[in-house]
Amino acid sequence: MLSLLGAVAILAVIPALSILYREFLDRAGLRASIGLTVITSASSLALWLVVSAFVPGVIASPLELPTAALAAVGGFLSSLTVRDTTLHPVPPVLFSLGWTALVFMPVSLVVFFPTSIGIDVVTGPLDLGGALPLHVAIGGSALVVLTLARDRVVGDRSHVRPRSWLLFISGLVIWAGSTVGYVAFELVIDSVVTPRIVVNAIVAPLLGVVGWLIAQRIQTASTNAFGAIAGLLSGIVAIAAGSAYLTPLWAGITGLAAGIGCSLFVTTMVRRTHRHAWFLVGAHLLAGVIGLVMVGLFGISFGFLYDGQLTLVEVQLLSAVIVVVWSALVSFGLWLLVRSLALRSAHSAA
Repeated sequence: MLSLLGAVAILAVIPALSILYREFLDRAGLRASIGLTVITSASSLALWLVVSAFVPGVIASPLELPTAALAAVGGFLSSLTVRDTTLHPVPPVLFSLGWTALVFMPVSLVVFFPTSIGIDVVTGPLDLGGALPLHVAIGGSALVVLTLARDRVVGDRSHVRPRSWLLFISGLVIWAGSTVGYVAFELVIDSVVTPRIVVNAIVAPLLGVVGWLIAQRIQTASTNAFGAIAGLLSGIVAIAAGSAYLTPLWAGITGLAAGIGCSLFVTTMVRRTHRHAWFLVGAHLLAGVIGLVMVGLFGISFGFLYDGQLTLVEVQLLSAVIVVVWSALVSFGLWLLVRSLALRSAHSAA
């Protein structure tokens, strides 16, 4: 029951994210945008369910459904940078399916089902909420696509962002859905870990808002509603890996660090490239890596602060690097493929 509730909560994040990322979506119109979001999300979810059914230990696990919901979110997010550069629906669908099969699925198996593929649980990374298969991998993919597509002119569409009240509602839905998802990935509700997850999932995003707005104020001499929601998302992503492993103090510091770091990075890159899609790299990749490293440094009883060993820090950081490199390589190949298909389609139409 908890796994089903977690899956539903995670899926509810998708329409909220589509509101937040509206400027990347509706270049072809609202109906086409909604339809493409449904297709990319549903096809990635279905792909996970079909393929994972053949992996021993996954089909019977209570984590299967929450992970399937994460696959749907990943399928949607992975298509955003492609959707930002073309009106054709086929390239983003193919890209998201390829990314789900070649990046999300293997990384998820390592993170959530290590024993099913012969990996010792003790030697793997600590990542409760899927920071590695979702956020870090998404950021690595976006980094490559944005670099390869740097010569493509994409107009500033920040003016199509929804009104402030709708942004806040979408942020609250993402916040609530993610929190329930983190609890579901813990598999059980108890009197110790569950309250810690909930408190950390509240504290980190709030401090993420503070951090983002401070950095935004310093860099631009202004603050706005989008900055607040951006900081909230950065905190949500940053606490994904360690919501069960950090004290509220370190969860707050994690959110604050993510808010400041992501705001500085995104503002700098947007000014330099005039591409708002760099927000995907900052709010997902950078925030996710910060959260993973903080678990290695300050994780209760096993972090560097407690045992003086850097082993977990090295595992967390190395895992992030491997995922970024692998996602980048796969995304490079997928981008070349979908661009080739798009060009052939354009020539045929001409």
